[in-house]
Amino acid sequence: MINLILVSHGSLAAGMREAAEMILGEQEQLEVFGVFPGDTMESFSEKIEKAIRVFGDPDSTLILSDLPCGTPSNTAMMMVLKHHVHALSGCNLPMLVEVLAMRTEVGMEELLKTACASGKAGIISAEEIIAERQK
Repeated sequence: MINLILVSHGSLAAGMREAAEMILGEQEQLEVFGVFPGDTMESFSEKIEKAIRVFGDPDSTLILSDLPCGTPSNTAMMMVLKHHVHALSGCNLPMLVEVLAMRTEVGMEELLKTACASGKAGIISAEEIIAERQK
């Protein structure tokens, strides 16, 4: 199973976990961390590093972050360099649900490709769907 760490600004990661578990049921090997005002990069990094150590297999650990170039994403990149985990930024709920559903069935490389594709596919325009159905 691929271990998953979800990081975000504020409580977004916790909310995404809650939503995903409503859909898929309770999840194991999933940790969530939010960075809040007053947190330092060092204290935030320590939480993530502890989860990586507890999981015990950095190569089978994926960090999903909310916003590219924000503190959670930058911290994830540091973890890639320091601990050789994997990371994707720009996580949305479709991506998270797909990753959680597939992480016991596929390897990391396939999971990364599928996560990016499902994240992009999960962004749709209501106007385009309505226009298409009215044709």
